Amino acid sequence: MKQAGRPRSKYKWVIAGFFVLSICTTAALIKGKLQADEQTYDVIATVDGIPITLPEFSRAAQRNKSGILNYFHEKYGAEQTSGFWTTAYGGEVPLDALKKKALDDSVRIKVRQWIAMDQGILKHIGYPEFLKQLQQENARRAKAVANRQVIYGPVRYNENTYFEYIMTNATTAVKQKMQLDDESKPDERALKAFYELHKDELYQTPGVVKVVSMSISFLDSDRNADPSKKVQAKKQLEEAYAELESGATFSDIAKIYSDQEAQQELVFHLGNSRHNSRSPVARAAEKMRTGETSGIIEENGSLYLMKCTEKTEPGSMYAPYPEIEEQVLKDYIDSEYEVWVRKKMDQAHVEVNESLYRSWTAHE
Repeated sequence: MKQAGRPRSKYKWVIAGFFVLSICTTAALIKGKLQADEQTYDVIATVDGIPITLPEFSRAAQRNKSGILNYFHEKYGAEQTSGFWTTAYGGEVPLDALKKKALDDSVRIKVRQWIAMDQGILKHIGYPEFLKQLQQENARRAKAVANRQVIYGPVRYNENTYFEYIMTNATTAVKQKMQLDDESKPDERALKAFYELHKDELYQTPGVVKVVSMSISFLDSDRNADPSKKVQAKKQLEEAYAELESGATFSDIAKIYSDQEAQQELVFHLGNSRHNSRSPVARAAEKMRTGETSGIIEENGSLYLMKCTEKTEPGSMYAPYPEIEEQVLKDYIDSEYEVWVRKKMDQAHVEVNESLYRSWTAHE
């Protein structure tokens, strides 16, 4: 969405290119009903005549508050004081930035809703109808709970969570239709071209390390740590390490010392930092080089000794196309959907109620 300076009473984008006729025709059919439905709510802007109500704009602003706060804090060291929203920092005013972002997002959301309605997925995209659907859905859920029926999700939606639920499902349905449509569904050549174009950003391998391990538990029969067993386990693994240094194979030594009487193969994905951070064994494996033997590692009542058999550094390879073809298709459709939304935003005619826009204020 293009904007020059402050909002004007007519906030326009260039109307040209793809889908222009479809946008104008469909918008003309629905805007009259939407305008009639939303007379009870102040309209802060319209998109091809389709209203954006003040509650919808305020909801978009609320979603963006934290982002604006973080931006001004990181760039200017600004804190959220009582006058934060109206104070100028380096020529930028937080309230102006928030309103612009909220308007941009509101237009984008309305375009996404329009696409879903044009595709027959949403029947209504007006705010009053949304509130009516929310009320009906909560009543249905309350009745189901009273009748001891199974429901999925919350017992009662609030406005924000229900809106996200509706939009997520609608967007997913649009993308599913795109995959089935002969005009938008890509062929093999298009998918491979997309893979090659985006493989650096999307399809680099996160990295993996493979190890073989032997372990000895120091827990007693009640699953409690036994200090004497721990001392003995450590002594045994020190002996195992010495034999490995003398040239013995890991598999042979594991048969002698490991509780499992055999080496265990473990694989750790280097991109899974949250999982790996909770495991001393995984953290040690991340730092190992191919062919290297670890020191003794303690985890969950056992002592471990490992040898790294293979390691692929993050970003050093790409996931092979045949193995991720379905993911490439999903990414391709996601990308085409975003292009569709941007084109419709560029084609849209947006008018802003300037007096209402200027008077809107963020609550501290």
